[in-house]
Amino acid sequence: MAALDASGRHEAAVEVLAKLVDDTRAGCAEDGTALAILTWELVHQATLLDGVGRRTEAVAARQEALALLTELDLTGERKSWSNIHSWWSTLFAMSGRSAEPVPSASAPGPSFGAALHQWSPDIKQAYFGSMSSLEERVEELREAARTDPGRYLPELVAVHRRLTIRSAVHRENRSHLILKPLRPVFNEHVDLARRLADKEILARALTDRSMFLLAAHQYGEAYDDFVEVCELLN
Repeated sequence: MAALDASGRHEAAVEVLAKLVDDTRAGCAEDGTALAILTWELVHQATLLDGVGRRTEAVAARQEALALLTELDLTGERKSWSNIHSWWSTLFAMSGRSAEPVPSASAPGPSFGAALHQWSPDIKQAYFGSMSSLEERVEELREAARTDPGRYLPELVAVHRRLTIRSAVHRENRSHLILKPLRPVFNEHVDLARRLADKEILARALTDRSMFLLAAHQYGEAYDDFVEVCELLN
C-alpha cells in the first residue's frame, strides 16, 4: 500500500488498504484483532479516500471509526492485547511521507509502511538524527510566527508535524510510556493548527492527536477529538 501510494498509484493503494481493512474487520468480529488496530486503519483509509476524491466513502470510514471509538470509550477493548503500538506509529509515519524529502544514497530515508524494527541502522540514524535540526527550525519558526503569523505559521505547522511523527515513531517500543512525553507535542500541534484556522489542517491535527490518545488508552479523549474531526470533515 505504501509503495503504491508513494509511486502515485493512489487508487491502487486504496484498494489494497480496503482488503486489509476487510481482513481486520473480520478479525475483530471474532475477537482476534484489537479494535484500536481497525480504528487506525479506517482513519488512514478515510485519508486516502479523501485524497482520491471519494468523499462519501471517506465519511463512511470515519463514521465506522467513530463507532469503534464510542465502544472503546464505553467498555474498552473486548480483550487484553500486548503491545500494538507499531500499528499506530507505522501508519502515522506513512501519513507524513509526502512531506519528507526524496531519499538518496547520501540521504537515505525509511521504507514507509515497514515497522521501525525493520529499518536498517543507517536509516534509523538518518531519520532520527534529523530531529535536532527539526527542533531548531521549529523554535525559529515559533519565534517568527509570534510577530508575523501569516508568513511563518503555515511552515511552522508543517515542520512541527514532521517532528511530531518522528517523536511518535521513536517511542514505538515504549507504548506504556508514551502519554506523558508525547501529549505536550500533540497538544501544541493542535494549538498551532487552531491558530492557522484552516479546517482541513485542524482536522488532520485533531486526527493525529485522537489516534495518539487511542494508542495511549485515553479512549474518552480520543473520542472527543474525533467527534470534532467528523464535524469538520463530514
